[in-house]
Formats: sequence, C-alpha cells, structure tokens
Amino acid sequence: MMLKHKRHARGWPLVRSALLLSVAAAPWAAVVHAAPSSSAPVIESGAGASSDTEAAGDDEARVQRRLQFNDALDALASGNQARFDALRVALADYPLASYLDYEQLQRQWREVVPGGTEIDQLNDFEQRTGDSSLTRRLTRVLQKRFADTEQWKTFLALGKSRLASTMNCETLKALRETGQLDGFDERIIELWVQPRTHREPCKSILRDIEARHTPPVPAIWERIYQSMESNKPEYAEAMLQYLGSRDRNLVRGWIDAAESPQSFLLSGKLDRDTQLNRRIIADLLLDWSRKDTRAAIGQWLRIRERFGFSADRHYDTSRALAMRAAYRRMPEAHQWLQTFTARADDLELQEWRIRTALLAEDWQAVINSIAQLPLEEQEEDHWAYWQARALEQTGRESDARTIYSELAGLQSYHGFLAADRLQLDYSIRDEPIVPDADLLRQLADESALVRAREFHHVGLTSESRREWNNWVRGRSESELAAAAVLGSRWGLHDRAIYAAGLSNHRRAISLRFPLLYRSEVARASMDNAIDPAWIFGVMRRESAYIRDVRSSAGAIGLMQLMPRTARYVAGLQGKKNWRGDLTESGTNIEFGTFYLRHVMDRFNDHQVLATASYNAGPSRVGQWLQEGSMDADIWIDTIPFTETRRYVRAVLAYAAIYEHQLNGRPQRLSSKLLPVPAASGV
Repeated sequence: MMLKHKRHARGWPLVRSALLLSVAAAPWAAVVHAAPSSSAPVIESGAGASSDTEAAGDDEARVQRRLQFNDALDALASGNQARFDALRVALADYPLASYLDYEQLQRQWREVVPGGTEIDQLNDFEQRTGDSSLTRRLTRVLQKRFADTEQWKTFLALGKSRLASTMNCETLKALRETGQLDGFDERIIELWVQPRTHREPCKSILRDIEARHTPPVPAIWERIYQSMESNKPEYAEAMLQYLGSRDRNLVRGWIDAAESPQSFLLSGKLDRDTQLNRRIIADLLLDWSRKDTRAAIGQWLRIRERFGFSADRHYDTSRALAMRAAYRRMPEAHQWLQTFTARADDLELQEWRIRTALLAEDWQAVINSIAQLPLEEQEEDHWAYWQARALEQTGRESDARTIYSELAGLQSYHGFLAADRLQLDYSIRDEPIVPDADLLRQLADESALVRAREFHHVGLTSESRREWNNWVRGRSESELAAAAVLGSRWGLHDRAIYAAGLSNHRRAISLRFPLLYRSEVARASMDNAIDPAWIFGVMRRESAYIRDVRSSAGAIGLMQLMPRTARYVAGLQGKKNWRGDLTESGTNIEFGTFYLRHVMDRFNDHQVLATASYNAGPSRVGQWLQEGSMDADIWIDTIPFTETRRYVRAVLAYAAIYEHQLNGRPQRLSSKLLPVPAASGV
C-alpha cells in the first residue's frame, strides 16, 4: 500500500517560517529572556542562526531608505505635499516607489471629480509599473469615484476593463440611468430571488422594478424555495400576494410551521402528492430533525414511498437526515448509514459511514466501509491507520503490523500513532532545503520578491504577503524551495513556510516549524503550567506565525483569539475594561495560553478535549461526549466538525515535532491520548 498525506486548503495561507534553526537540545528554561520592550515581534532562532537583520543583508543605506519610505507615507497622510515630493524623488529607484505613486493617486482621486485626466493617470501607472495588482485596486477606486459622481457612461466603459470590479449594484443603477434596464431581466432576477437585504442602490432598483412589473412565476417560486431553505421565511412571506388561494394557504402554513414543523406535517394538509407538498415535506422534516432527529427520520421512513419524490430530492433528504444523526453521534446513525446506498461521488457520506462504525466499534464494518472508498482515498494515512486498527481488533495482527510499519515512516499524526502501536521512534528528521546557489542569487534579485521583502520591513505585512503570493503561482518546485530559504533569510517567516509547503519539502523542519517568540512562549508556559510545545503547536496551526492576521470570523493574531474571548480572559485575570492590542505578540500569547489553561481545567487536564475546545469552544466539546468513555483516537477522528477534527490532529502532531525541536525526543502521543470520559465525568 502506497500511503500519503492529504493536504487541506484553508481560508488564508497556511504558513510562517523562521531562520534556519539547529535542533535545540537544551532544557526549555534556558530560553527564557527578558521581556521585549516594543510591540515589534521579537524572533529568537536556534543556536548558530543569523539575526534577522544580518540574514536580510541589510546595510545602513537600505535601512535609511526604509525610513524615508515611511516618512513619505507620513507626509502624504498629513498633507505635506512638498515633503512627499522631495522624498519621492530621493526614492526613485527604491523597489516600493510605485506604491508611493499608488497611495498618492488613490488619495487624490477621492478628493476630485474624476475625468479623462484620471483615466490617463491610471493607464500611465499600469504601463509604467506593470503591477496588475495595484492597477486593479486603482481601477476600483476610480470606478467608485465615477459612480459617486454619477458619471454613468464612463463608469460602464471603465467596467469593461479586465481589472475592473463587477460592482453589481452600481452597474444596475448605471444601466437604469442610461436607459438600458427595464423589467425583470436575468440580472435583476438573479438578485431579486436571493433572500437577503441588498445594499443601495440595488435595494431601491429592485423595489422600483417590482412596483412596476410583476415578477415571472418561476422567479417567485425560486425566491420562496430559497427563502425557506435558508430559514429566512420573511422573504417568502412577501411572495404570498402573488399566489393563488390554495398555494397561498400552503405556503402560509409552511412559514408558520417554523417553530413546530411536526404539527403541519401530521395535519393531513400535505397528503396530496404535488410538487409543492413534496418541497414542503422535505424542508419541514429537516427542520423537525433539528429538534427531534429520531422522530423526523421515523416520519420520513413512513411516508417517503407514498410521494413521487425525484431521485435527487429522495437522496438529498435521506442523506441530510442520516448525516444529522451521524453528526449528533446517535447510535442509530451507524445502521442508517450502513443501509443507505451512497452515490459514488458522495465521499463525505462514505467517510461518515466509517466514522459511525468506529463509534459503534463495529470493526468489520470499518474494514468493509474503507474498502468501498475510492482507491486513492484508501491510501490516505488516516484511513490506512483505521484499517490497521480494525484488522488488529478482528484478530489479524500480522496484517495490521504491516500497515502500521509503513505508516510509522510518515511524519504525521497517524504516522505517530502507528509508531506508538509498534513502540517505534517517530519518523521526525530535519532535511534542510539546499537550493541551487545560482537560482538563489537569481531570486534574490526578483523584483516581486524584493518588494515582498521591503514591504515586510517597512511594516506593510499584508502587502508583503500579496506580492509573495502573486509570485509563487505556477512556480516550479525548485523555485519554491529556493524562495522558502530566501524568505527565511529575509525574515519573511510566514511566506517561507508557505513556499516550503508548496514545494513539498515536508521534512524541512527547522524552516517549516520554527521556534519563534521563544521568550513569550517560555513565560506563558511557566505562568500557566502548559507544555511549551503545545503552545507552539497551537500557534503554528492557528496563524502559522502571522502576527497581524485576522480571520473572516474576527479572530486576531498568533493564537487567533476572538476579541470577546480576550475580554473574557482579561476579566478572569482581573483586568476590567481591557482594550489591549491582540496583534501584539506578548499579549496574544499570554491570553491564548491562559485560555488553554482555562479549558484544561474545565476538562480535568485532558489535553485532547482542551485542544478541541480551543477551536470549537468547550460547550460544543461537551456536547460531543458520549454516555460512556471511549478511546481518544476514535473520539478525535469522529469529531463532527471537519475543521476541529483536522485541527486537533494537526496540533498534536505539531506539538510532537516541536518537542523534537526543543528536547530532541517527543513524548508519545499515546501518553496524551487519555480515554475520553463520559459526559457525566466532566
């Protein structure tokens, strides 16, 4: 069996790196240093590594030009045009000179009524700089200014540019104002059926069109269906005026049944086998299953053959009900999924068939269900591990040991678990990237990478990541590997890990798993009696060391703390009305580690449950506990949330790698994977 790791995408780039490190063998206490005096990240590398400034090859002239660049931005912000102009001349050959032009143009355009001059400036900027990313942003600034000043013909003309934004609402208004919009065309229908409050000017345009034109019947029903399936019945209610009395009464009942779906389902009003009744039944059964999954499934099994559900509707409803039972770890889910015929492309359902078999400890069903996966999925290390576990449990120890032995050669969570089953050492070793020297010199002069370096050192880290990410697209493995080394030397730690990961150098440990912020971690570790490797593992998974990162959900910084969680932690620490900065490394690590200790205490020092709680919250983790205890590896791989399941596995594996970095030998994961207690035991 050829085993392999599986990569999973995330909403933002995964990675941050460090200077090339030696494996630290000294006791952890030896790395405690004085607290940093500023909010800038203090990055401490292993023995023998160059400092950040030395690694970047910074001379006094380069540092001076960075100071001049920031002075120019300050002059622009304060309106000191003469000072800005003088600095811009002095920085004519500086790699970030075009960014100064970008900042100046977008500020100017917000203060004037734009016209041909501004379009000429935009074209000149693109031709002179060749920077499509900044040109795209300038194009969108100019689009907005033409919309703000109601120059609709010019707005539409600019919108045809390959770099323009769609700006749907402004485009609709421009079409209306230029006489090109009338009635419910495809563009209007696409927006109108969506169950949401549109922003202006879409909102007023849709309201005006609906007042003057009757919506097409298919659009009316599409809006009703989308509204009800999105649990936004208020948007369906507005459609009642367009329906005949029979349909109106049924949709009215559908809307009113939101709080008590079973009453309407059992009332007899839906007994006729019509398309509308079938839609209502399927939707309300799913609503009912949120409160009483068993009863909803029972009703579905009783009535599903009485109605002419389409094959897709029948499959989707059966699947949704069975999967809800699986997510809730209901014992019946195992039987329901085993008897459910999964479509060949429905990988999620096939995987949950295995997970429910694990929860039931039906080991033969585990073997059979894994065998039904596509061959490439069977080769993934997590399913290979569970195949071996199932073989072991069914008395086929020799076959299990063969799989464990192959898995144990992997540097992964399941590889480490397999090594534990055989009492083998973990396959953790540092294989530094050694790029071609000529290629490294060539990339050191690559304009996009140089800009990424300079953006980083002038404090514009998001711009640095933009430049780097644009450059890496479509690069060869050797180029990515060399860029990873270069980024590490330059201090672009997150981009270095990103490039190393893309280049598939999984064993470049000191580059992919750097020991950054050692002082802060050491202090937080001792203050909260938390294993430092665990803190590093959480940071590496949460932010990949991007100090200022903000998630789409609002989490901030190295350990990805939500502001409300930070305020909660501050309150527990006696800091009333805390208003600190979570992008400051010391604060973020202090608060994040304190919260780790808090959830550890909540779950009686159970590291697995605490790790899951850090990601999903302790209340949810409490809901995932069963009536009886279970093996931790089963509990982890049956966590209902995919993100949390991957998160726990990654943090535990990362912590083992960091223990190897710190101590030369990690603790066995099996020593941390204590049996997960019953719900009554926590």
